[in-house]
Amino acid sequence: MNSNILSEKFERIAQDVINEAEIYSFNIKDLPHINNYQTDIRSDLNFIEIFSELNKKIHNCLYWFEVETPDKCGKLKDLLDTNRENLKLNLRTVPSKNNNCNSNVLYVGIRRGGIRKRDQLSNIAGRISIHLGYYVKGSTQGLQLIHWSNKLDCVVKLHVVEFNDLPNDYLNTIEKIIAFKLKPLCGKH
Repeated sequence: MNSNILSEKFERIAQDVINEAEIYSFNIKDLPHINNYQTDIRSDLNFIEIFSELNKKIHNCLYWFEVETPDKCGKLKDLLDTNRENLKLNLRTVPSKNNNCNSNVLYVGIRRGGIRKRDQLSNIAGRISIHLGYYVKGSTQGLQLIHWSNKLDCVVKLHVVEFNDLPNDYLNTIEKIIAFKLKPLCGKH
């Protein structure tokens, strides 16, 4: 098969997936203070609508965090890198470094569908809670934004695509295709 034809098909898949994303915006400075992990990000006034919508998503999802410009995203990634040792000491696991640069996407990830029995939270809503830093177990890898972002005045767009009928076996492939296109500044891409 001609590799140009294959590249065009992957590009078309990537663009179709990106176009399907629902976008949820928040400002890092609005992340609420963590009070002994009794803070429920899902009920915070700035995040209640986001988590209400995320909790409706019960199928496999792909998501990514986007910042306004590559420069702002690079500065956010640099701040994460500066805080990696402190995060490690505080038992907070964050995405690995990579060699991507000049992108306004900080991270790309996937989450299998479902609802957690212990709190009736959809898997994607639970995953985003971890990325924001509101999960008591810091060993669960995520961006952990509240723990290192210094509550910067920085708008982040969370893009989420829910796949109603996508088999689990295809989810990792879709993640790789999207990560190849978006070039996130952290994570194994």
